[in-house]
Amino acid sequence: MGIESDQLVYDYLSRVGDLAQQQQLSPGARMRLVATLRGEIDRQRGTDGSDSPAVVRRILGRLGAPGELLSLIHMPRAHAGCRGRGGACSGKTRRARARRPGRSPGRRSPGRRSPG
Repeated sequence: MGIESDQLVYDYLSRVGDLAQQQQLSPGARMRLVATLRGEIDRQRGTDGSDSPAVVRRILGRLGAPGELLSLIHMPRAHAGCRGRGGACSGKTRRARARRPGRSPGRRSPGRRSPG
């Protein structure tokens, strides 16, 4: 394995890890994400038959930019429920829920009582 190729992979995985931390993924989730990506990169490096920087760039390009990867991973969590800080939904999540077909923003589902 070439030094330049290894450095490309290291830089890519570092950016993924940094972005994952900024998006508040748990340490375990970050570790699994980086390890999974590392395994996939290594697997593809072995099957492509060459370890040149150009091959590594192509592999990383197929995986996508670190920001794109994290947005794909983080997006389902954002709409999975009220998991934000303090259990409160973000305004973005509330607005997305209010736009669900068949619901008006101010109406509650039948059978649900308002607090108080």
